[in-house]
Amino acid sequence: MVRSLAVLAPALAAFLPAAVAHPSVAAGVESRTVAPLSCQLFGDLVSPWWLKACQSYLDLVVIDLRSADEYAAGHIPGSVSLPFEPVSAWSQMEGSLLLNMPPSAELFATLGSIGVSNPSPATKIVLVNGVADPAFPQAASPRVATTIKYAGISEGRVAVLNGGFLAWVEEAYPTTTVVPTPAAKTYTAVENRSFLVNTEYVIANINKKSQGIYLIDGRGTAVYNGSVLEQWASRPGHIPSAVSLPAPNIWNADGSWKNPLELMAQLRGAVGTVGILQARTTGKFVVYCGVGGYASSWYFTLTRILGFENVVMYDGSYQEYSSYANGTLPVEV
Repeated sequence: MVRSLAVLAPALAAFLPAAVAHPSVAAGVESRTVAPLSCQLFGDLVSPWWLKACQSYLDLVVIDLRSADEYAAGHIPGSVSLPFEPVSAWSQMEGSLLLNMPPSAELFATLGSIGVSNPSPATKIVLVNGVADPAFPQAASPRVATTIKYAGISEGRVAVLNGGFLAWVEEAYPTTTVVPTPAAKTYTAVENRSFLVNTEYVIANINKKSQGIYLIDGRGTAVYNGSVLEQWASRPGHIPSAVSLPAPNIWNADGSWKNPLELMAQLRGAVGTVGILQARTTGKFVVYCGVGGYASSWYFTLTRILGFENVVMYDGSYQEYSSYANGTLPVEV
């Protein structure tokens, strides 16, 4: 079943009453006293239609993850710029390792500065990425979504604009160069590392397919099979027993997400029907990539779009594994 109901909102709106009282509207916000019922369909992916129709009714923060220059050239009205980069508010370096989770206190302060409150009122967040080939810009939104989960915000409060900024423009919705000044709020939480695993965990779960544990490599095929060595990896190849599931295949050419049936077919091709059944029960998927971007993309896809619960992410990914213990861990090509 498609969990991203907001993508279907335009079709559903025809069958819904024009407006209803919205119970989650913060007191004192007079312009948000009434909202279309379709605005309650806040899913994992939201459409440009939904965002345009509902932005003014909800306690919603729209975060543009594109570069500062792209944002300055034109952006969704009301959106705030907080670019996703290897070293940014969303990630930090730890030694030579890229894309580590930032210190939680700094992340909490950043979220509060752009108007995100927690726990009440429960601000919802929409992430807006760019679109390009290779699909690194598309991976920005799921990467930031995992970072926000680490910051203690429940997954149900965070969505990705399906198709990114390009989809908004293609719908001929307005853009602006006006930079909003968000009202700062207080954000406090406890960091959530429950879905993150380390190298020792990965080592302990190599060659455990018989137990339903599948290591999933989200890098491209040429990198996975060792014919291409990424600049941040110390050795070619992949973690032993890992299956290949290239993350760029998550998206269509226009940057929109492929439908759940197509995504499930890709997963079935990598782990088989038995692997899917095991992951639904006693098994587990462990996702990784080069440095953590594409791993986040499959983590978001598996948990939010396909509904798997037994999924963890190796954030250090192959960069850490390939150099761990002075580069003595086994690899496969």
